[in-house]
Amino acid sequence: MIQRVEVGRDLSHGAIGDLGATLSEQIGRGVTSLHLNTARVLSFDSQALESLVEFNELARARGLSFVIVDPSEPFAVALSITGLESRFEIRRGEPEAAPAKTGAG
Repeated sequence: MIQRVEVGRDLSHGAIGDLGATLSEQIGRGVTSLHLNTARVLSFDSQALESLVEFNELARARGLSFVIVDPSEPFAVALSITGLESRFEIRRGEPEAAPAKTGAG
């Protein structure tokens, strides 16, 4: 089962923390893949990027697929400049589903 999560404009460390807290819950519900839609993200910092890397590693260690979907231009540029894009599965143009929302919006 795929769980889609849509992030608001602010991808703060706190929003990433909320995702981490949700991880165990999702495993218990039979989720096999987490898709994080970042199309609206305009504000983030290095701590949020580091938390995403940790979240990705934790998800994969628990057997989950973690995908960043439709990164906004500023977010995509940051992933490219930092070299982090190679650490994530990134998809563009994924069909929309009724996503859960997290973060400021």
